[in-house]
Amino acid sequence: MSVRPFVFSCDAHLSEPPELFIANMPAGMEEHILQVITRDDGDRSLYIGDRRVLKMGHNFATHRTGISDQQFAEQAVDTTRRGTRNIELRLADMDRDGIDAELLFPSMGLFIPRIVDPDAQAAACRIYNDWAWEYCAPARDRLVAAAMIPCIDLDMALAECKRTAAMGYAAFVLWEGLNNYNDPAWDPIFAFAGANGIPLVFHTGIGDIDIRALRGPGGALYNYTRLMNDAVEIITQLVGGGVLDRNPNAHIVFAEHSAGWLWGLAERMDEVYQGHAPSITPKLGRWPSQIVRDQVHCALQNDIGSIATRRGVGIGALMFATDYPHSEGTFPFSRDLVDRMRVEHPDLTIDEFVAVLGGNAADVFARAGLRPLVDARTEQLKADLQPA
Repeated sequence: MSVRPFVFSCDAHLSEPPELFIANMPAGMEEHILQVITRDDGDRSLYIGDRRVLKMGHNFATHRTGISDQQFAEQAVDTTRRGTRNIELRLADMDRDGIDAELLFPSMGLFIPRIVDPDAQAAACRIYNDWAWEYCAPARDRLVAAAMIPCIDLDMALAECKRTAAMGYAAFVLWEGLNNYNDPAWDPIFAFAGANGIPLVFHTGIGDIDIRALRGPGGALYNYTRLMNDAVEIITQLVGGGVLDRNPNAHIVFAEHSAGWLWGLAERMDEVYQGHAPSITPKLGRWPSQIVRDQVHCALQNDIGSIATRRGVGIGALMFATDYPHSEGTFPFSRDLVDRMRVEHPDLTIDEFVAVLGGNAADVFARAGLRPLVDARTEQLKADLQPA
């Protein structure tokens, strides 16, 4: 097809200036400063104060996926991500990859939840959110930054939601690993987000969680695969505790957790809700699977088999993502992946195709104002597909 659907990537990353938190954390909070330190022996690690929270692998920036190393060599595929720290080059990379807009998460800021002091965590969120908002200003029609929300203290969380909503943010990022999303104390935040049309987003690894839970043989396969379990736990807590049921206008989005498991989770919750009814509290106004269908969304990337999940939870649950500029993402092969979606799912209608690639995201992240662009491209696409 000569005209392609509007493509919104629901997972991409900004790279903050190395000195962002060093230069801006308030006096007296030095022990909570986020920074990357490269030592004389070549060790490159992320620190909070003097506490190392992540050692970066030697192939952190050079690892490549998509095709084999031999194919890379034979085809001279250029995987250089030139737009990591430059907006103009980033937009060029997006054009090359067929991406019209991106939802943006931080890089260093992914580890803000590891800051254990509530005031320092809130300060780091404000620093990042102010910087990201200004950084994206030249291309706000394509770059949609998500606001980092401090989650140790829920009063502080609501305050930052209100502050960033007033700025114009279209997404709030909450933490994983809290194990408290069944608590009604979250209701004011979900009510505010729902009333203002701002989805609550969860990204793999944004939380005080053990991302290297298993060591030794099979560790990497286990650790990366189980990341979807964090989403399973959050959804189950929010559904089972009634937070989503009580706040039906609130939407939650999961980035980099895959999506194919969502149907099975929805069915299992229904089974438990019915089979263990005497033990279930609170009672819900909708079946768990209906809450998932109404309010839960998951981003897929290379796992395009997840599109089959629409049969159980509806097409609205699915979104597309590239994870740019991370090497395990789809860049620079996103165009090929989009083509494969149609080939491997021939029963996918044009409307469903459009919804997964950008329509659902335009609706959920409505504040970004992308729906008219999606509709205009869709009209062109349907006209292009008409028989001559």
